[in-house]
Amino acid sequence: MDTNERILQRQIALLDPEVIMAAYSVKDVGWTDNRDGIDFYRFCYLQEGTAVVIMNGKTYDVEPKKLYLLRPKLFETYEVIMQKKAKIYWCNFRVETQDFKYIKLLRLPLSSSIPIEDEQYVISIVERMIQAHSQETITSSLKLKAAILELLSYYIDNSALRLSKDPYYECLEGGAKWTEVIDYIEKNLHHNIQIEDLAKVAYLHPNYLITSFRTIMGCSPIQYVTERRLELAKKLLKETDLPISEIAGRVGMLNHYLPRLLKRQTGITPKQYRRFMRAELLRAQEGKVNKEVTE
Repeated sequence: MDTNERILQRQIALLDPEVIMAAYSVKDVGWTDNRDGIDFYRFCYLQEGTAVVIMNGKTYDVEPKKLYLLRPKLFETYEVIMQKKAKIYWCNFRVETQDFKYIKLLRLPLSSSIPIEDEQYVISIVERMIQAHSQETITSSLKLKAAILELLSYYIDNSALRLSKDPYYECLEGGAKWTEVIDYIEKNLHHNIQIEDLAKVAYLHPNYLITSFRTIMGCSPIQYVTERRLELAKKLLKETDLPISEIAGRVGMLNHYLPRLLKRQTGITPKQYRRFMRAELLRAQEGKVNKEVTE
């Protein structure tokens, strides 16, 4: 991942959407829905039928086999007109103000095509929402959150993210300085990184840097540095035969500290992690070979 994507990854991890409604509807030709605006997001999936959505005077075609995300339009009008009898799976969800800013950073298009073979997968996610929303159990909220996060992930993965640098930086408080800070961390993981070093890169007071960094990345600078060192260490364990002591040096950790930290995060030692990852890689390769032979 490049620096832009790394920052977005952290911000997406902070999203906390709340499903407020989920349903399956059948709408006849000519059915309309007029509103002065919506203060929530809406996912729509047409199993059959066609419709148009008119948002602030601009018309969008809504077709089967596509997943649509209607974004909040608090100060604009929108109208839905059904052109052919439609069967629709849909859900409405809200996000906090901070989450809304993160979603805006993605610059997602109005719609994202879904491969036909994935139709049942998408429908099953919405069906789980419908079921969880209609039942009051102690795990209903967990099931709703898991389902909407899964659907959001699917939508994002299948959408073309447009991360043009200038507009992207403008959406972040502090602009391009944060990519410079992250770049500095990436290039100096093997060194002793101090808050003062990062503050100089960002031209900020150390205390303000810590507060702003936490807002952007969801953790303190030191926590982020530690996480990145662990991620790099795991990559080296998986892809190389380097001794653990050398890996520790390459990621800027003391020899005895890396095993302790990795075990705290994963529950296993570096040697066990390497063995498990190698076994998983071998299993994946064997599965690929078996699939090719079958085909």
